[in-house]
Amino acid sequence: MELILRITGYGDNYQLFNKVKVENRPEYLIMNSGVSKKYFKNTRFHSDNQSDLFLRTKTDSTFRIFVQGASTVVGFPFYHGGSFPRLLKQRLSETFPEKNIEVVNTGITAVNSYTLLDLTDKIIDQKPDLVIIYAGHNEYYGALGVGSASSFGSHPVVVRSFLFLKNFRFFQLLDNTYTKLFSQKKDTPKVTETTLMEVMAKEQRIPLNSEVYHAGTNQFEGNLEKILKTYKKNDIPVIISTIVSNEKDIKPFISDAIEDETKFNKTLQDGNFEANKMAKNNAMAAYTLGRYYLYKNQDTAKKYLHLAKELDFLRFRAPEKMNEVIKNLSKKYNCSLVDMKAIFSSHSSEGIIGSELLTEHLHPNIKGYFIMADAFYNKMKELKYIGNWDNYISYDEAFEYIPITQIDSLRGKFLIDDLKKSWPYDLSMSKNRPLSSYHYIQNPSYEERRAIEIHTNQVIDWRDIMYESYNRYNREKAYKKGLQVAQSLIFEFPEEADVYRLAANMCLKLAKLDKAAYYYFKYNELDKSSLSAQNLASTYIELNKIDLALKTLLDAKNRGFNNEAINGLLNSITIKKN
Repeated sequence: MELILRITGYGDNYQLFNKVKVENRPEYLIMNSGVSKKYFKNTRFHSDNQSDLFLRTKTDSTFRIFVQGASTVVGFPFYHGGSFPRLLKQRLSETFPEKNIEVVNTGITAVNSYTLLDLTDKIIDQKPDLVIIYAGHNEYYGALGVGSASSFGSHPVVVRSFLFLKNFRFFQLLDNTYTKLFSQKKDTPKVTETTLMEVMAKEQRIPLNSEVYHAGTNQFEGNLEKILKTYKKNDIPVIISTIVSNEKDIKPFISDAIEDETKFNKTLQDGNFEANKMAKNNAMAAYTLGRYYLYKNQDTAKKYLHLAKELDFLRFRAPEKMNEVIKNLSKKYNCSLVDMKAIFSSHSSEGIIGSELLTEHLHPNIKGYFIMADAFYNKMKELKYIGNWDNYISYDEAFEYIPITQIDSLRGKFLIDDLKKSWPYDLSMSKNRPLSSYHYIQNPSYEERRAIEIHTNQVIDWRDIMYESYNRYNREKAYKKGLQVAQSLIFEFPEEADVYRLAANMCLKLAKLDKAAYYYFKYNELDKSSLSAQNLASTYIELNKIDLALKTLLDAKNRGFNNEAINGLLNSITIKKN
């Protein structure tokens, strides 16, 4: 039966990676965009992920990193060049230009540790040199979470068994048949009507230390331990990170009401300890107290703002117990720890994480994603991964050329603006979508118009917009913006030679010769043409790297390029040497 169902094409293919054939290139692998369907039950939602090509056959010069997690790893709301894995890849690639740096993003929006565990063996099959894990927020409302609409209960063995059986087409047939026959139509919101957050949140009141609360933390601890144990058994190093939440600027989503707010505020102003007493068990009272003390007593403010997050019934922000689990298990399995919470706190005013680095309750803004990439980059340097770090790129230099286009940044802003007017930010918006913020923009700029078109699906091909904007920026001499576009194209199409040429051309116009040499080197590696060799050699000559220029030109001649341009450059090198 299983064989017949597979031959006839019934069911879904849940392998993690699919082959990609590119003309005149080696075979690549890419993450299967349909794998997310395995984890979502009756939500009519198919999660998103990034598509990072990597070589099917790993070469000796390759350093391969896999990143596991959910929407923060995917890079919501910016995507493309905005995710920390891609920011990390760009910086590592420029630090080690002779290496083939692969950073493969296996993040899937709205999943949790069950998915990470399910993918672990498939990642091991691809021979990673390092695995990075950033996860823990979705244990309650992510797919298969204990409070999720896409759940199979709170018993880990049952859930893991279900995921194993989902790989078989016969079980998919049984599951689909049961769903059609016995699933009742419920008055549940659809993703077309409201936010994904409302679709996924079934248990909307999960008190601190309740049975469901502990089921979520135990689920995370059990799955994470299995993940780390498996990697350790296979001698694969792991860098794991604590997770961050917006405690300063996001009030509790669902809290018991403060019965008499006027009286509460008066006791607060009078310094009466009744307010403190109420705050110990009431999320909104704790948040109000924390905000009151924010500029008066930072330690007290930090204490109560943190408590407000812990007491919030709607658990989209992970409780601190998750970070304790991460720290304890990182020690037990000798994993390297990046304390992202501490790092974000050090970059935040009053030492409390808020909207300076986060777009909403937990997803970073552009600076926040950059700080994440920076933290992993420096941890890798500390651990002496890859090789010689003589080309180390500083924080300031990397941030100056952060590869996120203005169009993608604006599109992310529209997503967040809409989210903050929706459920659960406004509980009255249940099963409704707000009027999008872009409707209020008068005389939109070029970037705003294009971002609106992407946001509203008026434009099918993001790539076409990127090429259009690149040419526009080149005409307007906005070379830095043009470089950001080219860098974003490189992330999406790393196997195409021409996108590296586009980036190199912009670097030349910015008088960034070292960066131009890096991109021309990558262009020449892929294109192996007379033109690519000329571009690279000319840049090396400008940098006075004569030996590298000579090697590039001689390699081109050995490939059969014996034209006037190549010979002219060789003559100029001879003159320089003499």
